[in-house]
Amino acid sequence: MSLTQNEIVGVLKVATAYDGRQRGEADVVAWMDSAARAEWTYPEALEAVKDHFAFDGSWIGPAVVTKRIQARRDAAERARLAELGAAKRAELEAGTTGPADSERVRSAVEAVANRLGWQRKPKKTHAALAVACPHCQAAPGRPCARVIRRGHRAGEFVPLAGVHVSRVEALTNGDR
Repeated sequence: MSLTQNEIVGVLKVATAYDGRQRGEADVVAWMDSAARAEWTYPEALEAVKDHFAFDGSWIGPAVVTKRIQARRDAAERARLAELGAAKRAELEAGTTGPADSERVRSAVEAVANRLGWQRKPKKTHAALAVACPHCQAAPGRPCARVIRRGHRAGEFVPLAGVHVSRVEALTNGDR
């Protein structure tokens, strides 16, 4: 929100009180434009003018006000981030985050995957993956697959979620 003309006049009156110079309508218009571009607030602008004259008695322009406002905002943001960092460090040291959070995220992702019908890669923990598949010729350790016969993807192999029955039989018969 931009400052009103009356607020700009108020800021300029404070500046004039310090440096004694006359300000005209053109000054009000220029300062209003700068205030709108830099998104000043009235309290910030007043404090910037007062700070300027407390530490530097030179001529003040809108750029000086903007720089002082931005410096104050940056300092406040750094303090806020430092406070958040300290709170996060304390939380980590207390052990309130960790495996419970990762498990919660994992379960949420799994619920979304189930809802969307995502196909998962077969887990390599199936014992039958230790032998080659006599049906699809998948090498040991590789998932069983089927071949697409029609359409623009004809000839492509699609991994299966499980293993072929013949592969399980090959494992139980000792065909390695």
